[in-house]
Parts: sequence; structure tokens; C-alpha cells
Amino acid sequence: MAKVPFPEVPIGEMSVSRRFTAPGLFTYRHLQAEGLLNFPDWAGGDLTDEQRRNALDQTVQLHRPLTAIVIFLNVVALEDLFRDLGARLADIEGLSDFFPTISELHQKPKPYNPDRPFARLDKDPAPLLDFEKLNKHYSMCLGVSPIPESEFPRLYDLALVRHTVAHYGAIFRSVDVNRLLYYEIAPGRLINPPVEFVKETCQYLSKIGRDFEDSVKQRIFSIVLPKLGVEWPTRRPKILVDIIEVFDYLGKLVTSSAPIMPMISSMTDYENWARNESERFRIELIELCIAELKDKYERPTSVA
Repeated sequence: MAKVPFPEVPIGEMSVSRRFTAPGLFTYRHLQAEGLLNFPDWAGGDLTDEQRRNALDQTVQLHRPLTAIVIFLNVVALEDLFRDLGARLADIEGLSDFFPTISELHQKPKPYNPDRPFARLDKDPAPLLDFEKLNKHYSMCLGVSPIPESEFPRLYDLALVRHTVAHYGAIFRSVDVNRLLYYEIAPGRLINPPVEFVKETCQYLSKIGRDFEDSVKQRIFSIVLPKLGVEWPTRRPKILVDIIEVFDYLGKLVTSSAPIMPMISSMTDYENWARNESERFRIELIELCIAELKDKYERPTSVA
């Protein structure tokens, strides 16, 4: 009797969850935050699907200020993307040859203050939630303004919500009312928006982060690649690979089926196998990125 093949699907976690990169961590933190909104569906009874969905949303909202915390976490994820991506770019060896002031994207050390023993020992290069100053700083360092000016009012208000949740228990202060540019929030109100509003806001903040990343990425490659010589797709200089890895392999995914795991008798053997598989995926990802960059940026050969 012929055997029936056991079905397989690609293993997404092998390539999708790359939290060691700034863009990958940004995505992971968004998913973590939105996960707080997904309570288990208790189901049962004679409720309709819509009634059960509404009941679940109300349960989430009653855990105040849970929905405000989700917005807080998403704004913090965006803030950390601005900080982390800039710092990692500044750390790439040789990139200052193309962008002489790129080191200004890195945090600056601060002396220890015994009166503030738990204060940070570094300072951000620009106020990360002052989007006008952030644009000016990236313009100085990279020649690009990655945050659309039209989005400043809404982003400023969401940054104010983040501050309110972090420092005032999500109770909106009267002193902050006149600082609002996009929303209306009554003083003394507990910030506790409905689930659908929060999900839309999270998607909005995710798009701001992705557009920021794309804007910086396009600027970096458009300056660096033409100066690497026509042989860069085959030579693959270290600086090119370093940039690709900082940008999370340009979001590429390895979709090959699950690797066949050999019979392993010790943890050391397993670690060696896992390292080899990881390097194999890394090589495949870099090849995919080189192919995309070649299509976008390689100069066509002139015909005599």
C-alpha cells in the first residue's frame, strides 16, 4: 500500500523572528503589545458571534488602563526604533566615509551623578519624541527627513499619551490639555480607549516606523552602492553585508521547508547543528537581499 506524504509548511520562526535587529525588535514589540488585547474567547452559551466579540472587547477595556498601556508600548517601540537603528548604523565600520556626521546618531555618554543613582548614563542625540528635531538631526547626519511633517500633530499627542501613562497612571492632567494638537482629551479623564481605536492606532504607529525605516534604508543604499564599484553584487564587501543585516535582511523571509534534524546525542551536537543551520539561513537571506539590491540599484551597462 502506498504511503501518504505527511504535509509540511515553511517554518516562519526560522527567519521571521529576528529580534536582534532594530526593525525585527520593533515588529516583535508591536506583536507583544497587541497580544494584550487578545483575551481568550470563553464562548459557549446562546450569544451570537458579535455579542461574544463585544463582550470580549468590554472585558479588555475593563482591565483599565490596559488599552492605554498598549498605546504606550507601541509609542515606546517607535522611540526605541529611532534610537536603536541610528546607533547601529553609526556603529558600522566605514559608513562614516559616506556620511561623515553619522556618529552623531549614537547616544552620548553622561557622567555618573550620585544624586541620581538610577539615571541613564547616556543621552540620546536628539529628543526622540520631538519629531521636528528628530527630522533635523537625521537630515544633518544622513540627508533625509524620515518623519512626514503632516504627521507631527498626531504623533506629538500620542507621545503625550505615552508620557501620561508612564508618569501619571493614565490620568490626563489639566496642564496638558493646551498641549494637544490632534486629539481632544478632557482633564482628569482616565485614558482608556476602545479596542478598535487602539488597534488602528497601533497600525498607524507601525506604518510610521516602517516608513521611517524605508526612508533611511533607501538613502543609505542610494549613496553607498554607487561608490562600491560595479562588482559589488559579486564581491559583496563587508560594509554592504553589515548594512543588510542592520536592516533585518530587508525583511526577506526564508521559506524553505523545515530542515531535517539528525539524531543528536548531546547538547553540544545540537548547538553545532543549530549554528550551521543558522549560518545557512543567513547566507540564503543575504543572497535574496543582494538580488533585490541589484535589481534596484545596479547601473545598467552602457551599449557602445
